Amino acid sequence: MQTQSSASDIQSTSKLNARMSANRNSARDFDEWCFRQLPELNLPSRVLDLGCGTGKQLLLFSPMLSPQSEVIGLDLEGKSLNQLKNDYQGRAKLGLIEGSFDTMELYPELAEGTFDLIYASYALYYTQNLAKVMEDAYRLLKPGGVFWVICPYYGTNDEFLSIIRPLHEVEDFMDYVFDQFHQDVIAHGERIGFSSLKPSLLRNKIAFSSAEAFLTYLSNSLFYRPGHDAEILAAVQKVCEAEGDFKVSKNIISLQLRK
Repeated sequence: MQTQSSASDIQSTSKLNARMSANRNSARDFDEWCFRQLPELNLPSRVLDLGCGTGKQLLLFSPMLSPQSEVIGLDLEGKSLNQLKNDYQGRAKLGLIEGSFDTMELYPELAEGTFDLIYASYALYYTQNLAKVMEDAYRLLKPGGVFWVICPYYGTNDEFLSIIRPLHEVEDFMDYVFDQFHQDVIAHGERIGFSSLKPSLLRNKIAFSSAEAFLTYLSNSLFYRPGHDAEILAAVQKVCEAEGDFKVSKNIISLQLRK
């Protein structure tokens, strides 16, 4: 299932940075949770980040990679890759590919059977063909290598979805991402031949101190539709007055499939 949102909205570096900024107000530390999920790695290791964006996870994990290791980030947005290149401080070799994870066969850097870990954090559901991407990942992994997907889980964004659904349509793609995408990853993984699954769940909330702060976040998301700001502000302000802030559920599932 594909989103109706424009490629420019999906790939926007500024919108990505704005959404990540809001995550600083999470009840639980998402980075710490991700770090604890990091699979055991060989020394040296070869790691591929699909849809790396500005490198949030890549920058988090790279200090754990040895000098002889290599990490490759693949993303459609050159501006995000440039920011990642400027921010990178790891000792492992960094490679960057401006391109799509739907066409991994086009990039000679991505050789068959050479990767210890391939992961996609909050990105893989934008694929045009999930089955093909997962088949490509299986082909690129070494025996025993891990394909790791981090994505939203049931209940994510319920607090504001209940506000915006009466105001405008929420495209089916969004519900698919929260409710079904992880199931498709598991089903394809079994069919392709991955040998085991390690799941982990994080139930988190982001707190917004004011209705205006929440609207800034919403306006940088794929949920935003202009023309309803006043109604959204009024509904969120009512919650803030009653509860002191507006909390939004961010439930996250980690799926590690081993070849």
